[in-house]
Amino acid sequence: MFKVLIPTKLDKIAKETLEAAGEYSVIQVEGDDLESLARDNTDAQALIVRSNKVSKEIIDMLPDLKAVVRAGSGYNTIDTEYAREKGVDVMNTPGANANAVAEEVICMMLADARHVVEADPSVRSGKWEKKRLKGKEISDKTIGIIGLGAIGKLVAKRLQGFDMRILAYDPFYTKDMLQGSNIELMDVNDMLPLCDYVSLHLPENDKTRGMVNSEFLKLMKPGATIVNCARAGIIDEEALRALKDEKSIRFLNDVYHADAAGDKSVADIADLMMPHLGASTEESNRNAALRAAEQLIELNSTGSSEYIVN
Repeated sequence: MFKVLIPTKLDKIAKETLEAAGEYSVIQVEGDDLESLARDNTDAQALIVRSNKVSKEIIDMLPDLKAVVRAGSGYNTIDTEYAREKGVDVMNTPGANANAVAEEVICMMLADARHVVEADPSVRSGKWEKKRLKGKEISDKTIGIIGLGAIGKLVAKRLQGFDMRILAYDPFYTKDMLQGSNIELMDVNDMLPLCDYVSLHLPENDKTRGMVNSEFLKLMKPGATIVNCARAGIIDEEALRALKDEKSIRFLNDVYHADAAGDKSVADIADLMMPHLGASTEESNRNAALRAAEQLIELNSTGSSEYIVN
């Protein structure tokens, strides 16, 4: 039997799909830490994880490990280089969470524009602060989408109904590739001065880390809003801290350096914070779980490398 560990609260469809395929033994422990589960199951051959950190130490604890599947798109919590050294394939499930994150981006934009978070407790306390809570509309504004992967493209699609001008920067796209769409491809430096909103949809790596720096922020339109539902490291927090008031920038954030309780380094500069809820929908969890199981089965049965990221 091929032994699979799922150390997270993932939809049961992953376990059910693997077991229905036969030859798979699945242990799923919701809320347990990966280190404890690995220590008790050193013969495991695969991991299906969400935000669990798969470090060198974890990989070394599982000498029979063949694959790690990230039920989601981002895999910066997995030591992909060390996994490759050990002959471990790392896969993700791109697109499985895309709609959930895209909807969250729009949710945060609307909530901030209409002061939803402030308005609810104000009214509940008996106040009537219509003047103070006067908002703005996102319709007919301009958004710049940085990164046109599955999420970025869905953000553009969903915002069509708001009659927004949609600009985008993605070095992997050409204008010809977007011909016939409502997306205008631009260089990021030309785009930023035009945008009322900037939505980030990039992985965190050596090229993107700290991308939103002083130069980036100085180019932004005064009063513009940054939405980060991608990765925390894309933001140069000190640069934003230094320029936020001067440029009257709004900052809406759902991602942090650690997915855990505790103080957050952006608490003083974020105008709206959520606890990394982008992919936290019932539908997204099920999609990612099913895709993870199907891809693991396909890897074992056909050797497919389509979703291997290392």
